[in-house]
Order: sequence, then structure tokens, then C-alpha cells
Amino acid sequence: MINVVKLMVMGALCTLICFRIFGQGVVNNTLAAGGDVSLHSQLKGDDPSISFYLSPYLEYYVISNLGLGAKYVLDFSKITDKGFTKITTKRIFQPYLKYYFFRNAFALAGTQIEHDYRYQSNIHTGLGYTFFISRQVGFTPLLEVNHNFYKYAAKPWQVYFSMGASYYFNSGK
Repeated sequence: MINVVKLMVMGALCTLICFRIFGQGVVNNTLAAGGDVSLHSQLKGDDPSISFYLSPYLEYYVISNLGLGAKYVLDFSKITDKGFTKITTKRIFQPYLKYYFFRNAFALAGTQIEHDYRYQSNIHTGLGYTFFISRQVGFTPLLEVNHNFYKYAAKPWQVYFSMGASYYFNSGK
């Protein structure tokens, strides 16, 4: 638990250090399409695992700096279960809200629903920064944390670092 808090604080500090002078988030009526990739590993414990996530997403900004988004996460995992290694694939739907709170820095919050419709109450949050290389194209490093409230969850806390890219339609920047 303390390591998760340390990672969140480090991510917030990295985001603050990465601030740029130009840019003011995203204007209303903008549609963003993009995707990100992340790598997650759990090397401690009896059953180590490594996961690769590929996540296309769509976002629509209803007002300036506030977007409604949906991500479709493809999870490719190598899991060791009691000495046996197996490869699994999960599909996760992730609705979220994204808010640009200072220049190009943003926070997001939502939940995750596995494709086979098993919902366990959870909250998914993140902090990131969008580096706009043009009016329509941005690259985004993102630190995400997911907490599963289910009492018997195998991994109640998960931390991800991802890199993404987006194309913004109707960007008034």
C-alpha cells in the first residue's frame, strides 16, 4: 500500500515537472481518438506475472477541458499459477471522465468492466500530461491506479504507466 502511494506521489511530481507554458487543455465539441500501451509486472510473491495492455479509446469534450471517454483494454498476460505458466487474454471496457486542470495536465477517473460482464466494484484513476506536437496530435504519458474493492480480489491494487497518442478533431488550439 505504501509503495502505491509513493508511486502516485512520484507520478504527480513528474507530471508537475513536465508542465509546459503553451496550451490550455482541449476546447468543447472536440472528439479525440487514440490509444495507449502499457506494461505491468508483479514479480514479488508466489505467482509472478507480466501483462501487456493495448488500449484504443475515444473521448468527447462536452465543455472545455472536460471529456467523456471510453477505453477498450486488451490485456495479454503471462501468469504463473502454482508453478504452471499460462497466457491469458482479457478484454476490459473502461468508461471515464477526463479533466484538464492546468494547461495540458489532466486527471481521469472511472471504472473497469471485464468483457464477460463480471463487474467487481472498483475505481480507476490517473494523472497525465499531453504534449501537443501540433494542434491535432498529442502524446501522453499517464500513470494509472486501479483499486478493486472486492474482498477476495487477487490484485486489489494495480499501478500502470502507459504511453499514448491521440488525434483531436475540431481542436481550436
